[in-house]
Amino acid sequence: MDKFIYEARDQAGKIVKGIIEADSIESAEDVLKYNKLAVITIKPFLSFEARVVSYASGLFGGIKAKDKAIFARQLSTMINAGMPLMDSLKYLTKQTPNKKLSEIIIKLIGLIENGKSFSFALSQFPDVFSQIFINMVKSGEASGKLDKVLLDLADQLESSYAMKSKLRGAMIYPAFILGVVAAVGILALVYIIPQLQDIFTSSGAQLPFLTKIMIGLSNFMVNYWYILIVLLIGLGVLIKYLSATSTGKDVVAFLALNMPVFKTINRGIYITNFSKTLSLLVSGGVPIIKSLSMVSDSLGNSIVEKELKHMVLEVEKGIPLSTPMMKSKIFPTLVSSMIAVGEQTGQLDKILSDVSRMYEQDTNNLLKGISALLEPIIMLIVGVAVLFLVLAIIMPIYQLSSVY
Repeated sequence: MDKFIYEARDQAGKIVKGIIEADSIESAEDVLKYNKLAVITIKPFLSFEARVVSYASGLFGGIKAKDKAIFARQLSTMINAGMPLMDSLKYLTKQTPNKKLSEIIIKLIGLIENGKSFSFALSQFPDVFSQIFINMVKSGEASGKLDKVLLDLADQLESSYAMKSKLRGAMIYPAFILGVVAAVGILALVYIIPQLQDIFTSSGAQLPFLTKIMIGLSNFMVNYWYILIVLLIGLGVLIKYLSATSTGKDVVAFLALNMPVFKTINRGIYITNFSKTLSLLVSGGVPIIKSLSMVSDSLGNSIVEKELKHMVLEVEKGIPLSTPMMKSKIFPTLVSSMIAVGEQTGQLDKILSDVSRMYEQDTNNLLKGISALLEPIIMLIVGVAVLFLVLAIIMPIYQLSSVY
């Protein structure tokens, strides 16, 4: 039996969390309902070793969103063409370039051959396939529209991957330039300044303040470089540890939502992913409460997650989603207004899709603007760094030449 982490509400309305053992997520939900608990979220429990393996696989040859998008799109195309699911999966084992994904497809085939459904087989690999992916496939099996559901999943994964790629692309150029500046600075401190230091000090002349700073930094880098490495590693571990705590996650989430310039981009990304994923789930027939719970877990921001879980509680009382969303400080009034229209017209999935396209376009335009804005800022930083280095070296040399 497998273990699952659940978050549910008891009859008194109190939120309870725990771990339950069951054969599947569906069985775990049945047990919780039998115990009169209303399930909010439920997902497979991963041991510490499993989390380490999952993290390591993500760093070294893991399965990216792009790989899963290609898998879903190819599978959708073959099923739509009339090819049976098993034949389609067997064909993909030979065509999938990602070896790890190919191995998982083989395991999926084995589970299906033993009488398990496709969605159940996917649920056995929670570190690869999200609850959203699994539930969408489950709805596709129930409705007989598995090919359409897989196509929608592929579109969603590709769109999310494209936005993340654009965000990373906007940061690559500044990171590269700053990295080069840092490398040049370190080389100057380690190799150039020590060779000039004896000349400066032997002259007996009063050194400029900038030169004294450079000599001090150079001495530290040459003689105590190991301390710097230990400090950097320790700082990295401390940040990693703190960011994994509840308070740390909230701090990171707050910064993501409130940092100047980046807050608009981050909010745009959250709204895009929220509306697109919720539209996907609602159109697939997943109940709105369950859809909201799954979306809240997928956005990667603890503050947004808490906000959405509060909305879940309101919706469970029979209140329309647009009502608590209007009070939210995260979601603009435009979003809640459009959702209200979708609820009134019965076209919530279509309205959410329109919202996602609008905010995706706005966010992409912002990313382009940020990229253009960062270039002069980076050039200014480079200029200041070069000026500092030149003044620290040239000024004492000029003083020495005037003396002699």
